[in-house]
Amino acid sequence: MTDRWRGRRLAGLAVVALLATLTAAAVVAGQDDARSLVMRDAAGAELARVALPPSGEFAMRYRNSVYGSLAEERFRVDDGRLRLVELGADELAVLEEYYTAVGAVRAEPGTTRAWRIRVERPLIDLPLHVQGTELGQRTLLIDGREVALWRLVMGRDDTSVILNMEDR
Repeated sequence: MTDRWRGRRLAGLAVVALLATLTAAAVVAGQDDARSLVMRDAAGAELARVALPPSGEFAMRYRNSVYGSLAEERFRVDDGRLRLVELGADELAVLEEYYTAVGAVRAEPGTTRAWRIRVERPLIDLPLHVQGTELGQRTLLIDGREVALWRLVMGRDDTSVILNMEDR
């Protein structure tokens, strides 16, 4: 009686092992096209790495130095370059004065900024250099995660943060 079940048990284990191998292979194959947004300091040391969602969309939130209010730039990755697709701000004047964006509308209820405007601008080449200062508090918003760029370089003489795309 034991020998009869041992054969079935071994066959079951073989099926489970095969399924696990196929699943792992599918995950690895799916990561071939997966991209991450990588943040480095001016010397090239990696500060952080965050996987991009399949849409390639993320935002950069910052505190406007003149008005002291929050604003966001929404990006989408297109062919390894950044496309600025929308601007958002708590104050309309930030959009009008700093982006010469005409036609801003009140954002829908439940969104993060009070005003928004869709924009069409030339693609932005990577790497992108930004300043991570406590005044501006630049923070990346990627797929529900927040990466405070300014905290990554806090206390350093050089507050440069270099954003680039890399395969995972």
